[in-house]
Amino acid sequence: MTIFEYIQEPQPWINLNYYTWWQVAMFFTGALLWLVCYVDTIIDIRKKKTLNIPIGCVVTNFGWEISAAIFFVPNMGKLLVIAYWAWMLFDLYIFLSTFKYGYKQVMNEFFRKRIHFYLIIGIIVSFATQATFMIQYDIPMAPISAEIINLYMSVAFLYLVIIPGYQGLSLITAWSKFFGTGIVSLMFALKYPQNYFLISIGIACAVFDVIYIFLLHKKKKGIDFESNHSVTIAV
Repeated sequence: MTIFEYIQEPQPWINLNYYTWWQVAMFFTGALLWLVCYVDTIIDIRKKKTLNIPIGCVVTNFGWEISAAIFFVPNMGKLLVIAYWAWMLFDLYIFLSTFKYGYKQVMNEFFRKRIHFYLIIGIIVSFATQATFMIQYDIPMAPISAEIINLYMSVAFLYLVIIPGYQGLSLITAWSKFFGTGIVSLMFALKYPQNYFLISIGIACAVFDVIYIFLLHKKKKGIDFESNHSVTIAV
């Protein structure tokens, strides 16, 4: 259902016909932890002029937020619809910041010089593919497409560790992403216990998130995996 169809009919603030209270509670807990991730990222954007999230993941995540907020409205109630639009605004700020600071993640000079072009192409492709995937293949709340993005994100975070001297490494972002994704993944795994694809992606996300957190703690102890640069971890 699109947002245009959604607003034409009265909707409950929380849909307890399709979800139980504990499912709603788990989802909102995970969502709040993701909000912590966003806020921490925005703080570091303003203070450090850098991004805590891989720029490719910012692009795919923003494309997902647009698609879910407009073309595949969540069926958990109006409260969540409002939350999705709020998250989309957070993502908009983070996405726009990639045009200013995203180049710091790019080690290849060819792509660094053309970063704006690839960001524009990326968001177009991200939006088009995810909106159509949601409409044709996803289930309510679009957890399949969200988990696919999260798996890509969990792997891409490892790339940040090997960028010499990169300052966009935050344990707050790492932990909030891990628990936020984990709680939501568990909620959907319990709701759809026969969806092994969804469950397997959730497990894979957790594995790579733990690896990233482990590497960040190693960085905090002064171990550099690429060179002798000293990297400061935000805590």
